[in-house]
Amino acid sequence: MRNLRHFFVNRARPLRCTRMSGPHIHTQTHRIVMAEVDVAQIHFVTFHRWIDRSISEWLADIGWPFTRVLREGPGIPIVDVHLSISKRVMLDDLITLATSVGGIGTTSFRSRHTFTRDGEVVAQGQLIHVCVERQTRETVPVPQWIRDVATPD
Repeated sequence: MRNLRHFFVNRARPLRCTRMSGPHIHTQTHRIVMAEVDVAQIHFVTFHRWIDRSISEWLADIGWPFTRVLREGPGIPIVDVHLSISKRVMLDDLITLATSVGGIGTTSFRSRHTFTRDGEVVAQGQLIHVCVERQTRETVPVPQWIRDVATPD
């Protein structure tokens, strides 16, 4: 029983990485389950939930889980959301989501989310985040720790 508990506890922990070199892309595969469909195809809000989880996982991968961002980093509110669904996604499909950050500006960056099934793109999403000082809500530069692992444009 102890070994089984150890297995599940260790599996549930996110990958922690405090220093990365080069662009980082977080990938995760999901099976479409009943709670995520409207009749038999994926409900559009499922993509948005996965995007939200994936940017959180991307941040954790690079050593900045949201708890640390909230404690030490700038605010990174989302100011624009785009989602384009190009193929029908059905119950039991296996969908891989790849998340990266790029489009780095002075005070904003883009998180990009590509959904594929068997290597074919079925949907793409993009969020624009603006970096702000939490108390004043004034814009601040994108931190170096994001710039260091962003994909080049």
